[in-house]
Amino acid sequence: MLDKARLAATILCASRRSNGRPLEAIPVADWLIRWSGRRTYERVWRPLLRAKLGSNHDKASAAFIWGVIRRFYGARRGGRQTEMFGTVEGGYPRVLSVLGDVVRTAGVRIDVGRPVQAVRREDDGFAVETPSGPYAFDRVVATFAAPIAARICHGLADRERTLLEGVLYQGVICASLLLRRPLGGAYLTYIADETIPFTAVVEMSSLVDRAQFRGHHLVYVPRYVPADDDWFELDDETIRGRFMAGLVRMFPDLTDDDVLALQISRTRHVVAVPTVGYSSRLPPMATSVPGLFIVNSAHITSGALAVDETVGLANTAAARLLAEAAA
Repeated sequence: MLDKARLAATILCASRRSNGRPLEAIPVADWLIRWSGRRTYERVWRPLLRAKLGSNHDKASAAFIWGVIRRFYGARRGGRQTEMFGTVEGGYPRVLSVLGDVVRTAGVRIDVGRPVQAVRREDDGFAVETPSGPYAFDRVVATFAAPIAARICHGLADRERTLLEGVLYQGVICASLLLRRPLGGAYLTYIADETIPFTAVVEMSSLVDRAQFRGHHLVYVPRYVPADDDWFELDDETIRGRFMAGLVRMFPDLTDDDVLALQISRTRHVVAVPTVGYSSRLPPMATSVPGLFIVNSAHITSGALAVDETVGLANTAAARLLAEAAA
């Protein structure tokens, strides 16, 4: 009972704290052990941190768990404090399609399928090099992940490049499964067993109307790993075999016939890990190259990467960069 009370106090303390900046000076394990106790940390918090940060969990500051608790606590509404979640029918493709229509109407041109190879300052503007040829711009806002920006953006000062290269990123390897049947039924299940090769089971069909999946069940199975993890070198079949073996351990009645489709995706740079003292080492948005700005998810200091934080960052960055450009 004492452990449960301390766990509840930890969550309540984090949910009511409005500013997580002071927590950047404290390792997340130290803060959680102080509030929840070592036994609760080992049984509850450490498995959850590992599920989200993998082997990077011991490098994060307490600001990370503050951001996560604040985000999930913010989903609780009403007198009974029940969780309230919503979805957009059609998912991100629909959101991006509507957004594209809006900005095109405002005169914006969108080019896709042209990976940027280099950004160089030339005369009074910039050359953005792609496999299909260069583009010319007066100013550039680069939204690459920090290590990629350090490699692609030329002319940066040594300190800027060092700061960009020093941002620690978390990646993800995710299996998307379309199933004939449900699994556990819960929307989100974090895995505490470190012998399971993935760190969570996300059953979207517990939240979204199954009619959108023609009566089937959509499940995401992510494994969060550092950007340089060896798993990124594995082929799809190897990952499929390991993930399916883990699912069968959790759900012994699951068979290959239940799986209608299984796709593997890999992303090395998903979210920057808010390490101890993170904000003091954050790369600036306005670079030493006149007219070049670098804005990415590393500038979200709460450690809780989500749509609302991303939109908030975009609004903040847009106002700041417009002021810089007008100066």
